[in-house]
Amino acid sequence: MKKGIYISIKPVHLNRIVTGKKNYEFRNYYPKEHIDVLYVYKSSPTCELKYIIELGEIVKYPNKIIKEGYGNDDFNNGLKSSKYAYGIKCLYELEGYISLKELKEKYGFNPPQSYAYDVRYEKLTEDINKMNVKRRI
Repeated sequence: MKKGIYISIKPVHLNRIVTGKKNYEFRNYYPKEHIDVLYVYKSSPTCELKYIIELGEIVKYPNKIIKEGYGNDDFNNGLKSSKYAYGIKCLYELEGYISLKELKEKYGFNPPQSYAYDVRYEKLTEDINKMNVKRRI
């Protein structure tokens, strides 16, 4: 079974991932437990959970990543405050989406400021893994 974390991403950055312009998600942390996926909560003003990112390699600065992609040169040149580049192997879109209202009422979900392990929202994770998904990239 794949292990994951829930993260929040601003719509502008998530749209770059969806369109394939951004192939790494940059973060200041590396979870203590191994992870395979990111369950993505799209932050305000959208406020919904709609995407799952399957991870490739996670690179720690000063190691380099491929040059092509939004923010990659800045990471390689040490211009980002983020110390980790999470490679985006695949992006999956849920058939529907889960609104913040439903996330809170049904699952007790609070949008994470950094991240939350999937076991914290076990029922939500189970329900997401039963949903139909479409591969975007």
